[in-house]
Amino acid sequence: MRTGQAGPTGDGTNARRFGLSTLPREEYPKLPELPALRGVEDATEFAAAVAQVVIAAGRDDALPVLTGIGLRLDGESMTLAASDHYRYAVRTVPWKPEEADSDVVEVVIPGRRLTDISRSLAKSGQVRIGLSDSGGPGGGLIAFEGAGMRTTLRLLEGRLPRYDKLFALDSPAVAVTEREALADAVRRVAVVAEPNSPIRLDFSAQGTVLLQAGYEDDIASQQLPATLSGAPDMAVALNPAYLLEALNSLSDSQVRFDLLGPGQRALLSGASAADDVAREEHRHLLMSVRQLS
Repeated sequence: MRTGQAGPTGDGTNARRFGLSTLPREEYPKLPELPALRGVEDATEFAAAVAQVVIAAGRDDALPVLTGIGLRLDGESMTLAASDHYRYAVRTVPWKPEEADSDVVEVVIPGRRLTDISRSLAKSGQVRIGLSDSGGPGGGLIAFEGAGMRTTLRLLEGRLPRYDKLFALDSPAVAVTEREALADAVRRVAVVAEPNSPIRLDFSAQGTVLLQAGYEDDIASQQLPATLSGAPDMAVALNPAYLLEALNSLSDSQVRFDLLGPGQRALLSGASAADDVAREEHRHLLMSVRQLS
């Protein structure tokens, strides 16, 4: 091991003492220049939005773009999105662009790195976001600055699948129930479910939803109050882990399901106790299982 060479922040004395191999200061790699400022976002809201969508990001590094979080800047709106092909989470928050007439920007950022950065900046008040002119599919840099910390990331190549058409459901049945009560019921009923087995939800216009999981003699079930419109009844089977993560990512007192039927897309969004209008700023799409045995 080489010793006696100066490090980037000293003359090499400590390096010689501990036998460290270091670079001379003048040979230390230069940090990339910070990209041009695009705007400012509330740090707490940004961290919360990242946490709400990253649960749907893929974990397979063989498909790197699906491990990322999509970022869209359009006027005074910032949209974060993530998908692993089985679910799709989208969250929209307001933000302050540097220029009022700035162009629409769409990039994909490494999901795990963005999660760490947003957490570390959550209490910094505001996050300044910069983006290089070459940002977009194929390259570019994005920078985050707040509380004296600056971080620069290289963007992922490619784009996430478009969610516009996926989220547009034609004449769905609409079910609404208490979010926390449903999440508690999913935890209890899913205990008997085998790995990768779905949990079934039977919504009825009579004002109930029946949760069931398991097979033959090992079945768990629980019934909760719920409303259903657009159909006399509607059944859907969902991955319990995905369903629970989606429910926990919402913050409203109630959850709204837009349903097309078994094997079709199920769109979850928050709803207040006063009405059942969907909160479109945060939506979570799940693919249901066709077979309801």
